[in-house]
Amino acid sequence: MSRNAELAKIHMGKKQLGLDDETYRAMLDDMFGVATAAKLNFKQRYRLMRHMEERGAVFATKSKPTAKPTEDFYVIPDNAPHVQQKRYILALWKKLGWKMSGVDTRMKKQFGVESFIWLNDQAALQTITKDLVSRCQARGIDTD
Repeated sequence: MSRNAELAKIHMGKKQLGLDDETYRAMLDDMFGVATAAKLNFKQRYRLMRHMEERGAVFATKSKPTAKPTEDFYVIPDNAPHVQQKRYILALWKKLGWKMSGVDTRMKKQFGVESFIWLNDQAALQTITKDLVSRCQARGIDTD
């Protein structure tokens, strides 16, 4: 974490704890012999943040939202048309070591369908199955 980010957290802690300037500066003087947090080194800033946490300050870091889920699986419901063939296609896809996020991309490019689960054309499913089987065989991957 950068120095400025640490100082910002310290000032957030000051506000959360309801410390006025006089009390805050007295705390800095008692703990480190300085009047401002800007004069603290890394270890001192860390100790001050831990001290503030012990008193009730919360320094939660914001997690960055991810564009796509991190799970690498695709769920085909039991009541979906051609469920067995779709699950076989996904198994072959996984055996090839490809990310499941690429299934929808390929379906959109090749068949004009936004999602693999919506692909209900038997001929299209056979086309993709044959392609994946041949790719597996070319790599020496068992398709059973």
